Amino acid sequence: MEINSLRTFLAVVKYGSFKAASDHFFLSPRAVSKQMNQLENELGITLFIRNKNSSELTSSGKKFIIAAEDIVNVYTNEMNRIQKRRQENNFKIRMGFSSANQETELQKLLAHLKLEENCVFEFFQESTNRLLQLIDTNQLDFAVTPSYNFKNLTQGNIGQICLQSGELLVGVSKLSPLADMKSLSTNNIKHQTVYYYSPFESSFMQDLLLDQLPHVFNESEIHRCPSLELRDICVASNRGVGFYPSPFMSLEKLRNPMIKFLPLAEDNNLAYSSSFFYNITCSDQKILAIIKQVENFSQSRTN
Repeated sequence: MEINSLRTFLAVVKYGSFKAASDHFFLSPRAVSKQMNQLENELGITLFIRNKNSSELTSSGKKFIIAAEDIVNVYTNEMNRIQKRRQENNFKIRMGFSSANQETELQKLLAHLKLEENCVFEFFQESTNRLLQLIDTNQLDFAVTPSYNFKNLTQGNIGQICLQSGELLVGVSKLSPLADMKSLSTNNIKHQTVYYYSPFESSFMQDLLLDQLPHVFNESEIHRCPSLELRDICVASNRGVGFYPSPFMSLEKLRNPMIKFLPLAEDNNLAYSSSFFYNITCSDQKILAIIKQVENFSQSRTN
């Protein structure tokens, strides 16, 4: 006897017809009728007198209501108890990431981690600054987000493991004369409009550029785009330039056929890394085991 058939039976009793019960469960009236036929065959009794637009309970059907309710209630309560115990036994990991590229890095990382079967992830997308705040206050276990060398991101209780590193390349439209060059100087892009991607109201990238290239751009020339698509189309249409992490070049070139990516020729401090951040005060052995795996993963990439 299937529990769903008993639930359907009780719905027919409550709503008065096979049609009303089918609407409640998003089934066809025929499917409801089939379930009731099967239930009657299993019980060896007739539960309903079927009319054209309604269903009337037989005396046997009326007596069966209490038994059906008891069975459904016992089953539901037991399933809730099992689910609650399962949740209590789950090992929950709170993981954050800041952007689409970081989500890709996070997927690569997860593919290499050996996790317990009862491990459950909760994912959060926030700005880099917000993610670091959450880790520092133990509201997140880990985060994958970009880091740059213009300021110390590992203040307080925050530890960092580099997952992938490189530099920021300048993206210019193939409609621009700059696209004919092999590399750029800061004078080539001085006072150009710069578009950067952040899904949040964050000045992180703006602060980086003003800190590292203070004589090249001013604040009014640096604009946030809430989506990758908007940033890329602004650059592709020659409305300005953008900065793109070199580790993601294969993907960037694939989705941006109208953009050319060029290095800055002179020495600059626009280093880039996609990093894994965690709280260094954590004493949970399961969390510490994951951090160790991430360290090994990082080392395997650099070897």
